[in-house]
Amino acid sequence: MEDVYIESGIKKNTKLCEIKDLKEDKAIIKKGADKYLPGIIIYKSNNSIYIWLNNCPHANLTLDIIEGRVQAKNNDLLCANHGARFNPTTGECIKGPCKNTFLKSFPYKIKNNCILAG
Repeated sequence: MEDVYIESGIKKNTKLCEIKDLKEDKAIIKKGADKYLPGIIIYKSNNSIYIWLNNCPHANLTLDIIEGRVQAKNNDLLCANHGARFNPTTGECIKGPCKNTFLKSFPYKIKNNCILAG
């Protein structure tokens, strides 16, 4: 699991955001200090939080071409590079060249209404 911190560029125990910053059925992108690393996707739905490495398993590229925008109209996460669509709560690719593969989960914890890496 330590690899996901290196891959994302986000160190363990880094404050990612406050829970109040998340909007229902909306994704946000967070990056670490190295802007060249992919960062993570944080998604909230039904008061549950899901965090994924921002990296398409098909092409090893970030899902967003326009920084921070990864969401399709029907709330799927969209890889702007090849059109793959991912279920935002399971991380499964449901359409596209990497169908039936999954985004890599990113570990987190909640402390004092803040989401922390880890």
